[in-house]
Amino acid sequence: MISTKKEMVTTNVLHQLGIAALTAAAWVVGVELVFDLLALIFNHNLQSFLVSLQGIPTTLANILPVVLAIYFLVTPYSDFKWAIQNGVSRWTLWQGRLLALLLSTILIDLIDELLALTYRPMGSWSALLIHLLGLLTTVLTFQAIGNGFGLLSRKGKVIVGIGLPIVMIILLMMLMSAVDGVTLDYSNGHFIGSMGWLFNLLDSSATPWILWMVYLAVVLFLTKFFNDRMQLRRD
Repeated sequence: MISTKKEMVTTNVLHQLGIAALTAAAWVVGVELVFDLLALIFNHNLQSFLVSLQGIPTTLANILPVVLAIYFLVTPYSDFKWAIQNGVSRWTLWQGRLLALLLSTILIDLIDELLALTYRPMGSWSALLIHLLGLLTTVLTFQAIGNGFGLLSRKGKVIVGIGLPIVMIILLMMLMSAVDGVTLDYSNGHFIGSMGWLFNLLDSSATPWILWMVYLAVVLFLTKFFNDRMQLRRD
């Protein structure tokens, strides 16, 4: 049974997210319509205008997941301030936001699939499940990053926002350089070489799911860890 305050947090998040999604969709579709109408005025090509209107579902299907991810990236601190003002604990805030994230991800994924039916047939159930899990993982990742940024001052956000991508790029380049220097042979369905065991492990069909579950557990831990250490700031 969901508590009153948890329901209040979930409802508040879904309300704010709904406003953000509708506003973004209205702006994007409105701008697209303006350009299409201008093209119709100058070109007088009605058929081209009608074809361009068919791209609106594609635009909506692309913009809604982006709005969802960005919302959970930028709102952790504002939701935390709202929770403190309304006597909501950090634990209830984390639970309520997580519930809202799950519900909104499922809803937007469903809307995306319905919009996609206007320009392609429905995919297999496994493809639908992977799409949902991919969207869920992305939004949870953005929420973890947002909760981490919620601990920082404005100056700290700038420093980490610039420095963290640079560090990630350097680490990725180092990893690519290390892998590039590995010599491997493939024989009887197995990799052979100094790093063969690692590539054989990655080649297993179960490995991606195991890595996904480990990654999801780490992201959820970081989300809770950052949430519990958020404090009110003056900046």
